[in-house]
Amino acid sequence: MIAVDGFAVGGFLTEAMEPQDVDDTGVPSDSTDFFDLDGDSYYETTVRHTDAGMTVATDIDGDGVTDKFTAFGRDGQYRSWEIFREANGIGRGEMTESGEL
Repeated sequence: MIAVDGFAVGGFLTEAMEPQDVDDTGVPSDSTDFFDLDGDSYYETTVRHTDAGMTVATDIDGDGVTDKFTAFGRDGQYRSWEIFREANGIGRGEMTESGEL
């Protein structure tokens, strides 16, 4: 199963969370960053940092729905999916790439 928010994808946590500060033990908390990479004043890319690693979700065609999703684990493993919407609106992901950095 592939989902952008609230589900584990192959062991990579992808929960949507508000940015937080470092906790009392000095360990960074989960955070989310938003980017407008093409300068059109629309945040099409979301980067989330979690204890498991980092995820990058991008809306390539500007329709407000994630089209590409990549998860990077702390162990250097990564996986990328293209997200497609079925006629009934349900999304499905097809893994397009995987490997080690």
